[in-house]
Amino acid sequence: IDEAESKLQSEGVQAAQIVYQSALLDWTDDATMGDGGAIQTDRVKEEIAKLWLAYADLNKRNNLVSSV
Repeated sequence: IDEAESKLQSEGVQAAQIVYQSALLDWTDDATMGDGGAIQTDRVKEEIAKLWLAYADLNKRNNLVSSV
């Protein structure tokens, strides 16, 4: 999240979005493909949820959320 915020300041919204997207893909892959004994599943799910919320907040702050 800190890295994405730094990218937002230095390179803009798209760079920050890429950081979030990459992290979400990596964490989700690790959680689903990794060895269940080595990964604390509840902790990983919590961190993935935090990433999604931070990513949504980034989009909301930059008016990239469409209302239905």
